[in-house]
Amino acid sequence: MPDLLPRKKIAIIASICLLLTTSILFAEESTAASSGASSTILIIAYSGLGVLAIYVLSLIGLTVYHFFYNPAPVPEEIIRKKKPVLAPASMPTFTTADGQVLPLNPQMTRRSFITLLGWAWIAFTAATMGALTTVLRFFFPNVTFEPPLKFKVGFPDQFAVGVDERFKNEHRVWIVRNDKGFYALSTICTHLGCTPNWLQTEQKFKCPCHGSGFYVTGVNFEGPAPRPLERFQIALADDGQIEVDEGVKFQQELGQWGMPGSFLEYKG
Repeated sequence: MPDLLPRKKIAIIASICLLLTTSILFAEESTAASSGASSTILIIAYSGLGVLAIYVLSLIGLTVYHFFYNPAPVPEEIIRKKKPVLAPASMPTFTTADGQVLPLNPQMTRRSFITLLGWAWIAFTAATMGALTTVLRFFFPNVTFEPPLKFKVGFPDQFAVGVDERFKNEHRVWIVRNDKGFYALSTICTHLGCTPNWLQTEQKFKCPCHGSGFYVTGVNFEGPAPRPLERFQIALADDGQIEVDEGVKFQQELGQWGMPGSFLEYKG
């Protein structure tokens, strides 16, 4: 009978599958940006482990079947010409019609079968550990560290009239002060989400991607931007500092710029 379960092959396959599963999990943790991508990667990992498990179990089944139920046939001419083969006491045997005792399978002894079964068990254990690693991954979900939506920017007297860009990169907001007070303007272009630049000499926000232009108030006047920039809620905290809440937005086209929280009146 051919070697159905080569030891080194199964060990190599098990190791490769385990390494691939671990690599997939690390890649999913570091690069998956959406639930769809995460689900796809997990499906691929589970599919690979399932294929490996089926492969190992099939080889075990074939080995057991050939070992117990399908002895290798011995041609009659060989039996007639050769002397009787005395099988070791530890080797499974069968008796021919003429009384000769022959090995059940010359290529598969009990010792080799147990050895191969052990390698198969190692491969199956490796696949199981890979699957367990995937399951344990759910107990440690990805955690994204984003800046808080509500934050303080300082006291009103710390701001001069005009556009303050200190919070543009961290919070994506401009704090704008005029002669009546303050408002918090989003730095996200309403066209395709790029970040406009404040041009002090021209007194306007200009998007570098597609040329949209906005007045200092946030109203769009040139380029493809379909609507004005959004404003965030702005108010005075209990300690007297200006507090911005990016969880509350106000849109000019919906008539929300006149609502409480869209503008902080201050005369200092």
